[in-house]
Amino acid sequence: MTPTPTPTILLEAASLLPDTGGYALAYGSHATATHRPTSDLDLLYTGDHPLDDGDLTALTAAVVALHHRHGLDLDEEVPYPVKLYATGDQVDQAATLAGFHPSWGTPPPTVRETWFLSTDAFRLRLVFNVLTSPHVFLGGNITAYHRQVRCAERSAAALAQSLTAHDGVPTLHEAWAALWQAPDGRTGKDYLGYLVAPHLLSVLTRGLTDHQVPTAPRRQPIR
Repeated sequence: MTPTPTPTILLEAASLLPDTGGYALAYGSHATATHRPTSDLDLLYTGDHPLDDGDLTALTAAVVALHHRHGLDLDEEVPYPVKLYATGDQVDQAATLAGFHPSWGTPPPTVRETWFLSTDAFRLRLVFNVLTSPHVFLGGNITAYHRQVRCAERSAAALAQSLTAHDGVPTLHEAWAALWQAPDGRTGKDYLGYLVAPHLLSVLTRGLTDHQVPTAPRRQPIR
């Protein structure tokens, strides 16, 4: 079987956008051209309104069918109802770090188990990661997309500031290190999910310099 070109697959994915008030993004390996012929396609759809159970089931079925049609693997570690769709309000919450509030100022825990990956807090953290990781805009409300990405980039700088050990705005390297690796050595999907170091540097450069970083709560030293 000859692999389907990624642009063809992405165009099909774009056509599945269920709410024209939102937008569609592809992220992960297909967005960074590091995918294998059968790599799963990571997608996020957003919209003005919540999808009812029937519409969410239909969207999930369409995405699963797209995978089968092109011989792609399915990755259901994070359930599709959690990762596939978010309302504009949920994206706004994610972009302002609502998914990190319980652990603000400390390295947030990540548990690779279904009960944790199915929570609303993880959904918000996942959406935040998508906005601040390499992705492809597939179509929809470009104004909302630009606004939410810019907000997420400023929030990434604020999150990094909360995780550094001194007062004041962190250096770019300090901010990058705080988001790239936890003090206990966790990285990637075991931490904040960042896999492309240069892109994270770019996000933090904009977040630190484009706008004034708000004062963030400081992490308390362990005694």
